[in-house]
Amino acid sequence: MIEYRLQIAHEVIDFDSLKAADRKRLMKRILEITSYPARYADYEERDATGRKLDVNVHSGYAIAYWEDFADKYLKVLDVKPADR
Repeated sequence: MIEYRLQIAHEVIDFDSLKAADRKRLMKRILEITSYPARYADYEERDATGRKLDVNVHSGYAIAYWEDFADKYLKVLDVKPADR
């Protein structure tokens, strides 16, 4: 099993606006995703360049990420309320 390194875009999530419990839950899930990204993909979407992003819905939030297999990075590109 490949353990991916984690890279989160700094503009992805405004941690100050979240409750501490939500921050902890989201970070825990993001770290879980690094162990096996495909297992957590609930659906796919495309970014502006057409790249496939996997999306995991957890605790009311949609976590969009890209598995960079060549560099062994899990790149979290967006975290937003799941109802948007």
